[in-house]
Amino acid sequence: MNERQDDFLRQARITLDEAEQRIDGVTQTRLGAVRREALAAAGRSHRPIWLLPASGLAVAATVAILTVSLWQVSPSVDSLAALEDIALLSDEADPEFYAELEFYAWIAEGAPTEDDNG
Repeated sequence: MNERQDDFLRQARITLDEAEQRIDGVTQTRLGAVRREALAAAGRSHRPIWLLPASGLAVAATVAILTVSLWQVSPSVDSLAALEDIALLSDEADPEFYAELEFYAWIAEGAPTEDDNG
């Protein structure tokens, strides 16, 4: 594949060189003038000098505002409930366990036995 690319590049170079030789003098002069203008424009800076500190200040202000606003936001009850639901759904325990959770809590408290009734 590398040899094919080399052949392609060699052929493209030959074709472009031949096309360059066929360009008339007026077009060559215009192309040269446009090239010089482009090179001169590339050397000049189009940005004002004050733009760099101003953009840095804008970025710092944005980061500060986001930090403060995110710090002051407390999680809502809905988001906590959603997290609990996700935890329950991702748990390996049987879903029936959660359906009868009050029963298991009652047993843990100490269910009354026959001896307790009299």
